Amino acid sequence: MVDFIDYEQTEPRQRTTAVSSGITYGRETAVHRALNQRKNEFTNLQPCRVLCVTWNVNGQLPTEDLTTLLSVDERPADVICVGYQELDLSPETLLLLNDSSKEQMWMEKMKAGLPKGVSYKLLKHIRLVGILLVVYVRESIMSRVSDVSTGSVSTGILGMLGNKGGVSIKLNIDMTSIAIVNSHLAAHQEMVERRNQDYRDIFTKMRFDNDEANTLKNSDIVVWVGDLNYRVSEDEISGEEIRKFAEKWEIGQLLRFDQLREQRNKHLVFEEFVEDTINFMPTYKYNPGTDKFDTSEKCRTPAWCDRILWKSNTMLKCEDYRSHPIHKLSDHKPVSAVLLVQTRVVDVQKKQLVLDEILKDLDRIANDSLPQAALNRTELMFDGVKYLEAQEQPITLQNTGTDLFEFEFIPKLEDRSICAPWLHIEPQKGIVDPGNVMIINFTVYIDNKAMKTIGQDRKLDEILVLHLVNGKDYFISVSGYLVQTSFGRKITDLVRMADPIRRQNLLVDIEQSPDEVLVDKDSPVALNIPKELWRIVDYLYQNGLFEEELFAVRGSPMDIGAVRDAIDTDGPIRVSSVHSVAESLILFLDSFPEPVIPYEHYPVCLEHCTHFANSKRALRNMDFSHRNVFKYICGFLREILSHSELNRSNAKFLSQVFGDVLLKPQLPETGNVAKSTSKKRSLFVYQFLTNDYDE
Repeated sequence: MVDFIDYEQTEPRQRTTAVSSGITYGRETAVHRALNQRKNEFTNLQPCRVLCVTWNVNGQLPTEDLTTLLSVDERPADVICVGYQELDLSPETLLLLNDSSKEQMWMEKMKAGLPKGVSYKLLKHIRLVGILLVVYVRESIMSRVSDVSTGSVSTGILGMLGNKGGVSIKLNIDMTSIAIVNSHLAAHQEMVERRNQDYRDIFTKMRFDNDEANTLKNSDIVVWVGDLNYRVSEDEISGEEIRKFAEKWEIGQLLRFDQLREQRNKHLVFEEFVEDTINFMPTYKYNPGTDKFDTSEKCRTPAWCDRILWKSNTMLKCEDYRSHPIHKLSDHKPVSAVLLVQTRVVDVQKKQLVLDEILKDLDRIANDSLPQAALNRTELMFDGVKYLEAQEQPITLQNTGTDLFEFEFIPKLEDRSICAPWLHIEPQKGIVDPGNVMIINFTVYIDNKAMKTIGQDRKLDEILVLHLVNGKDYFISVSGYLVQTSFGRKITDLVRMADPIRRQNLLVDIEQSPDEVLVDKDSPVALNIPKELWRIVDYLYQNGLFEEELFAVRGSPMDIGAVRDAIDTDGPIRVSSVHSVAESLILFLDSFPEPVIPYEHYPVCLEHCTHFANSKRALRNMDFSHRNVFKYICGFLREILSHSELNRSNAKFLSQVFGDVLLKPQLPETGNVAKSTSKKRSLFVYQFLTNDYDE
């Protein structure tokens, strides 16, 4: 068992302004920090038992009694959190469009399986396609519960598909914030890097109720459940050996090759998280309805895909960590953990006394001295930045004075944001004690959104303002350049580039921009489609026609970088997974400054989305190169659909994925308008996937 662990909290739960207590904006963080350091003086610990469950139900109906999952403990839990994955595998729900009838069926079955003799209240539930998280709370402790909020992050391609990602419910019990995360990460043995990235995306992007200050990072406790999909690595042991070890219950031997443990030991994922000892059999993959490992044609090797981990800055003990092999309806076995959490109850009178003392100390510090700081450098140069490939550099901020100070990055005059979209700063604010150093990381990352803000010269220039509260400002210069790439280029330019965009020995006239040199806009000769597009599609045609889940499974970031470099230099495409090339195709199409269906033709295409003849007429009025790209993509997708018996492709699914890439509104759409136009975009593309078109 894992013993009680007490990690000190180092930052406030969220930014608030407590005017009534005399705390001003500039001192707010310092007050939170000082209160946390002295929390033992005005709080008492109160136990709370939390049952956490994760189960990938493989799209099945709830035909089993759930009391053997939710009511097996002698002492019923105060809080019950259940995370399901693959609740519904239908194409309609996969596209984030439809409600799922299975959700209510599972909710009713779950309610019937709760511990008898105890009254529970459904606190909250949230679903992202097939990822469902449900939290029940014992009615007798509801008075201790507050500030309930939810969040979700889709890690599907371009964030459009919800087949993978995470959902979270956050609540306060007494003065302790607890966030429960349920996630489904990328599948397949070789996709370790993609799983790692999915975890990072969920952890860093999760926002509760769209509040930028309410994150997983500033939660006192984070419990992470889900089908994390990490396998037993076959790099050093064969699949046959894995099965033999599993059938002999030689758990220790197998865990030596567990991918999640390997990645955690390398500090690549779930840093600061804890997992209890695994003493149960692998939870995947079984023949549904049995306790036998997979004997299908694919013969997946056993693995502990289903896990529960946590990180905490308060006292927490895992009382039990187990699987439930009695449940056989899925190809996964459910896993649960019983966590005993010590929440903090505040003595209001004692807290006020401590707060008064802290405010007096801060007043003295403010009157005695101004903050003193030193930066190890004020200029950052990022050489050779590549599209979708992050570069990071640190700066150290040292407190050279005698008292702590607070810093934050602030916008320049007349600016609304602190930096350009291609630059990310972590942390953006904080406190530094006397003599201590804060490392501030600056990351340059060029995605499609950032690409639109970069000029033709591909230069990166930004001036940042680092402000010391009650002190001076420091100016940090960030510069660099973006390596030439075909991503983010206009279709009309790409069809007039005869050579790869990253030509060697490119001679540039000082009066011309790089674009003017690369593109011969007066040339009467143009390619039918960009050669880069042909190369990506040709690779998929040669290697991906029979691949299942094409355009639904995410690729590897390293592979996507390799595809980018290959098409920009005319080198060979070498990747570990065809899914990386499929995602590269979507990214490439999405990167065009003017969509494949130009903005001016967008309204008429939506208007005729259900009439094929009128849709064809709308295409005839478009620019030759844009029309050719649309025809080429639709023709390739029809070829994929012609092999649907082998690749299980679906015209509705493909039309939704490509509808949101090929057709885009010029101005952002929200709410019901966005949902309505998304369906129309899908219907427009659907016409060309289900009818022959070669005009």
